[in-house]
Amino acid sequence: MLQADLLESITETRYLSADNYPVYRTIMRIFYLEHQKMHYQMDQDTILALLREQAMFAQYAPEQLALDLQQLVKWKDLTPIQDPRKPRTIAEFKNRQFQYMMSQAAIEIERMTITLENLSTRTAGLSVSPFRRIRAALHQAEQLDALSLWEVNDWWQELQEDFRRLRQNHQDFLREFYGPGMEMQMRSVDFIVYKQNLVRYLEEFIQDLQYSAAQIGAQLEKFSQDQVAHILELAWRSELEVPRPQSEQSPQWEAGLRERDRGVWQSLTDWFTGSESAARQVLNVTNEVIRRTVQNAALLVQMENMGVSNKAELRHLLTLFAGFQTVEEGHRLAALVFGTQQARHYAFDHIRETERIDLSPYDEPPMDYLLQPRTRSYKPRMDRTGFANKSAEKAAQRQKILEAERALRQEIMGHIRDGKLDLAALETPVSPAVRTVFLSWVALAGLSPDKRGRTQYGQTYTLQKRGEQTCRLRCTDGVLTMPDCVLLFEEAGYV
Repeated sequence: MLQADLLESITETRYLSADNYPVYRTIMRIFYLEHQKMHYQMDQDTILALLREQAMFAQYAPEQLALDLQQLVKWKDLTPIQDPRKPRTIAEFKNRQFQYMMSQAAIEIERMTITLENLSTRTAGLSVSPFRRIRAALHQAEQLDALSLWEVNDWWQELQEDFRRLRQNHQDFLREFYGPGMEMQMRSVDFIVYKQNLVRYLEEFIQDLQYSAAQIGAQLEKFSQDQVAHILELAWRSELEVPRPQSEQSPQWEAGLRERDRGVWQSLTDWFTGSESAARQVLNVTNEVIRRTVQNAALLVQMENMGVSNKAELRHLLTLFAGFQTVEEGHRLAALVFGTQQARHYAFDHIRETERIDLSPYDEPPMDYLLQPRTRSYKPRMDRTGFANKSAEKAAQRQKILEAERALRQEIMGHIRDGKLDLAALETPVSPAVRTVFLSWVALAGLSPDKRGRTQYGQTYTLQKRGEQTCRLRCTDGVLTMPDCVLLFEEAGYV
């Protein structure tokens, strides 16, 4: 959750958009340039002298400078420091009573403005050196106990900087391919030459990304939770050793520092590990950029070829046409250049008598090909023929089925003795067809409340079980173990 005090307006940035912003920005830029030269403090006379070197500040008054410096002090961009030197004149007492120094927030704001000014000229690149340094830093993480806290802090800061540079560089470089500037460049003809270097550049980056990301991910997954906790503890303790101003030491600054370190390590782990890692997403986006680049280059080449001028060829043909004396000669030239007009081409499968390619179509025998109209309402003509008489075949098939049923019934009835079918006492093995009939009888009676059933031959029977015992029904294809059952048939039905 965002803190409410972090969403308030930033007072230090007001000089960028105030009514008198040209003066305020010039003063702050002078302070920043002198800060780069290690001139951290300046008095009013020095500031005025540097301002008057600019053409627009040639008539700038000291009184106006004093007011502008007071406003910048009010916005917390400048910090006034009492001048320790004793004034010798009244003018020195008025003008040199303070030394001014930029605040830390103002320094960062000026750095940001310089970055924004040079944003259009800065070229982002896909360097693979951060991969190598991160891989080496993770190898060194196993020997942090042998280093001092100052060396651990250097290791931790370099690891964070390499990771930040890696993420920022690939984001800036790939973002350019989705902006309006790249869309216009990809439509220009010059992009064809640029495409070759770009594709080679991206392919080399993809190779290094696949190799390095897999190794770094394996290194991160190798660390146990205890090792990660120990590494973060050393990093946190090393950062506590760095002297900090009292203004940066809030009541919870140590806990916030520890939480930030955990977040950095978790971001590093998420970037290189997992099936949906950021490294995998970068790989997919880079492949998509290569695909779009090649596709656009192919379209540009096609468009360029479509616009090729045939002026020289047309001039030659017109010269030949102008030199003809008869219309027939013009017709022959037109037939040579433009071909036969309104030609209809037919293609169909046909077995040729010879495969000679030098044989003229006029030398081959003619062939017949049936053409059908391409209309939805067309229906081919049906040849009306009579039905074949298959009564004899059907009668033979019916007789065969009846004979098989008769043989099956005779085999089944042969196992019933004195109105009883004892499955455990069968003398001869039964066939699979007979076994299927017996099991269907048992199942039919078992589902009936009174344990009675009727066969397909009209016989009524009763199912009896011999307790929980089982019997072995011998069959021609094996032995079936089943409950010990007996089927009792009525006297009038089984004969």
